[in-house]
Amino acid sequence: MPRGPWYECQSVGEVIAFAEIVRRRRRRLAREQHVRCVEILRRSVAAARTDLADAPTSEHWIRAARLRKLEDLHAYAVMLA
Repeated sequence: MPRGPWYECQSVGEVIAFAEIVRRRRRRLAREQHVRCVEILRRSVAAARTDLADAPTSEHWIRAARLRKLEDLHAYAVMLA
């Protein structure tokens, strides 16, 4: 099978440079996704606090449990940053 010029490599350094470019891109994308995730969790915690304040007394315990879980998850995600 003939190979086109895009398969040709002049030195090992070119392969290493390409691998580094791919690695940096993956890290950047992972950081961007993490930032978005933390923001979603922050908004979810704020919404859960509002829900708890507006909930009927009979539902306070379940809303409080949900809020605690979201706060723990948010704290964990922030810690990973």
